[in-house]
Amino acid sequence: MNIILRDLDQTRVHFEVAVQSVGEQAAVRAFSRALNSEGNKVRTQVRRALRQQTGAKAGLINSETRTIRSSFANLSYTIEARGDYLGLSHFSPRQFGYGVRAKPWGRWQRFEGAFLVGSLANNAFVREGRARLPIKKMFGPAIPKEMVRDATRDAFEAAQPEVLAEATRQIGQLLRP
Repeated sequence: MNIILRDLDQTRVHFEVAVQSVGEQAAVRAFSRALNSEGNKVRTQVRRALRQQTGAKAGLINSETRTIRSSFANLSYTIEARGDYLGLSHFSPRQFGYGVRAKPWGRWQRFEGAFLVGSLANNAFVREGRARLPIKKMFGPAIPKEMVRDATRDAFEAAQPEVLAEATRQIGQLLRP
């Protein structure tokens, strides 16, 4: 059984020739820059999708997500999310006679019997029984959980990073006089 591999375009061949002409270290640095450039584009799409999906503000999404960029020693680009469930104070809560209205997950929702406590960062609480105490805090989405669900996952999978084309462009810049 013979296997014949044939490139349909000459991108890989041109890339290999360019790598040989600039040297391995310069090529690795160019590939790392290409990973970071294309990874930043994917990160932007993921953050936009998270904003739409959770209803959280962009600054909160940015502070809850972190990127580990590619380097010479580590040729990978990672998008991480951290944090716990977000309190309803992040989703424009309003006090009404029936309870609280807030906008987690991008749509207005009613929380019957809930109330806002201004001295506790305007968070929403609900009583656990008929007595005045104890009360429990109400929460909205968690960024790490939402990052791997629905629209955000779809945005991540739909992003088509052109790492090889960007790496070829980066090496081409090194070859210019």
